[in-house]
Amino acid sequence: MSGPLLAPHRSVRRFKPDPVPEELLVAVLAEAQRAPTDATAQMYSLVRVTNRDLRLAISQACGGVPPMESAPEFFLVCADLHRVQALLKLEGLPFGHFPHIGLHFATVDATLVAQRLMDAAEAAGLGVCPIGAIVNGIARLPELCQLPPLVMPLFGLCLGFPDEDPPLRPRLPMGVVVHENTYREPEAFELQEAATLMNPITRSGSWLSVLARYFATGGIMEEREASFTATLERQGFGKP
Repeated sequence: MSGPLLAPHRSVRRFKPDPVPEELLVAVLAEAQRAPTDATAQMYSLVRVTNRDLRLAISQACGGVPPMESAPEFFLVCADLHRVQALLKLEGLPFGHFPHIGLHFATVDATLVAQRLMDAAEAAGLGVCPIGAIVNGIARLPELCQLPPLVMPLFGLCLGFPDEDPPLRPRLPMGVVVHENTYREPEAFELQEAATLMNPITRSGSWLSVLARYFATGGIMEEREASFTATLERQGFGKP
């Protein structure tokens, strides 16, 4: 088979100021809603942030995220069990206690919807950029966006007409991410080759130094852990 099955994804961080036509946006969202879901529950919510002051406040809470401030459209992608709880309440039924498995399935639902939204948007000529940096301001987001219990913000999603054409960025070799039947531990040389392949993705030329900054002891992920865990618990996804 020649040629890609889908248009290659690129994260777009610079957008034209032109608004996304409402008809197009509704069509993209309708496609996103066709994503598969567990137990038919559709355990996600997309918060479309159209208030510019609120958008700026969210960005500042996250340390300043330029694409979030400039994109014509910004969505906060959330895991949502609150709506399921409300639906059960209509029948007078108590909501069970399963914070961890609930978060698992709601996160899967939300991610599948977001991926389908991105695919539809790119097929329509729009640019997209997922924003993982919302975890830097995770403690403030429930208050800023008035998220009720059992709604947990996961990531952001910028959308608009692209004002740049970024190159494709490298990806790990298929041989180290696709396993057959059982997990295969990559050989050291495979990992080194993979790291070398990924080096061009960085400004420094060292992908392993990027991984160290995020994932090594004392790195960014450890710094994020406490506020993320505390927010999970406040939103009803942690300890009882």
